[in-house]
Order: sequence, then structure tokens, then C-alpha cells
Amino acid sequence: MSVEDYFRDLARHPSAAALFITDEADRVLLVRPTYKEGWEFPGGTVEEGETPWEAATREAVEELGLTLPLPVPVLLCADWMRPRAGRPGGFRVLFDGGVLDERGRAAIRLPPEELSEWRMVDAADADAFLPPARAHRLRACLSARRTGRTAYLQDGVPLTGSGPYG
Repeated sequence: MSVEDYFRDLARHPSAAALFITDEADRVLLVRPTYKEGWEFPGGTVEEGETPWEAATREAVEELGLTLPLPVPVLLCADWMRPRAGRPGGFRVLFDGGVLDERGRAAIRLPPEELSEWRMVDAADADAFLPPARAHRLRACLSARRTGRTAYLQDGVPLTGSGPYG
């Protein structure tokens, strides 16, 4: 097999990156897209030639109208989603977007063609806003902030330490 054949045959999976932003009470910032049902973390697809960190911070500007002072990327959660019917799977990553104070929240400006609203959601209410995989990511991010350990999930499910390292 040639090097060209090898690279051509590699699996390609889309990635999405988001910022995990909270307020002073640890409520999480969620946004409601206009183009699909449900709530999301502010973020989006990693574009060609872009790193996940670049995608997450670009999306914060595009979706929230905010340029956050985040000089160093801190990865809180990575979730590998397997392909399933009508869905390509791929990585979903969440970086720490920091704590947004009242002034920062007042500065949020949503693009009306993309997002209809935003709100700060308590972790205890996450299941009412997010599908199970995203609710698990929310809790994993809060835990990662507390412990300093990046969370790894598969198909939206936290691994339970049953492997050789835990």
C-alpha cells in the first residue's frame, strides 16, 4: 500500500468544539439554535484547517458576540461519538470558557438567524434542557473543573474506571 493510499483510506470524523461557560453560581450557559430542536453549549463544527480551540473561541465571537480573555486552552471534556444512522459521529470537546459575570452576560449578543435565546442553567436542571449525552458532558465538565482531571466519555457516557488504569 502506498502512503497516498494509506492516507486516503484513513477514517474521517467531524469534530465539534464548545466553551463551557458558567456564572458565579456555577450555572452553565446554554444556547438554543434556530435550525434544530433543543439546547447546546456555545460552539460548533471545527472547520477545515482549524484547531478545536480556534473553533471554540471563533464560535464564542460568532454566537455570543464575546471575545473572552482565555489565553490558555483548558480541555475539560472529550466525548467520542460513534457513527449511527444519519449521524457521522466524531469528537465533541469542551474547553473551559471561564466564569461570565453579570456585565459579561449583559454583553451577550446572539445572531438571530442562528440562535433564538440563551440562559444560565443549574446542573440539577440539565436533564430538562439537554439530551443525555450533553447532560453527561455538562456534569463531566463541572467535575473536571473541581478535580483538575479532564473527562473522557464515549457515546456520551462517562467511563467508570473498569479498565487497567482505574
